[in-house]
Amino acid sequence: MKNRFVHFLVLSLALMSPALGQVRNADPDKIENIRRLLRMTGMEKVQQGMMDQMIGALKKAMPSVFDQDQRFRKMSDRLTEILNEEFKQLDFTTMGVELYDKYFTADEIKGLIQFYESPIGQKTIQVLPALTRESTSRGIELGQEAGRKAMTRWLDEFPELKKAMPQEK
Repeated sequence: MKNRFVHFLVLSLALMSPALGQVRNADPDKIENIRRLLRMTGMEKVQQGMMDQMIGALKKAMPSVFDQDQRFRKMSDRLTEILNEEFKQLDFTTMGVELYDKYFTADEIKGLIQFYESPIGQKTIQVLPALTRESTSRGIELGQEAGRKAMTRWLDEFPELKKAMPQEK
């Protein structure tokens, strides 16, 4: 169980910290429009919500001994504090600018701005954080269930593995 926790932590950190650099050879007007689009859509709030969910999922993946032992609970709480501090230092805006610059033309960015200025675009901005939270939460639940089922099937196929695995207390 401890190995699964360590693997989950390493994978989570790797996925959340892609190499961030400068947008190369980009049109300054396009970059400013991308920044405007990111501000309009509240991307910072969406990203914070995703980080909060990832930390919550990480805490759920911790061995149950972390909840039972006060010393481990303090260490777990400290890990959460450290992760929040580290995540706050990441430059998600630059990453967002780079990705929008990569996948959208300048005219498409202008079209997105027009959409988000429209009534349905405004509703999308209001609903998107809750929609993202709920879909992420449901996705985590579905993924965990699929993982449990896959592990059970795998261990049923290879009973010698089940015997070799340490049993969680």
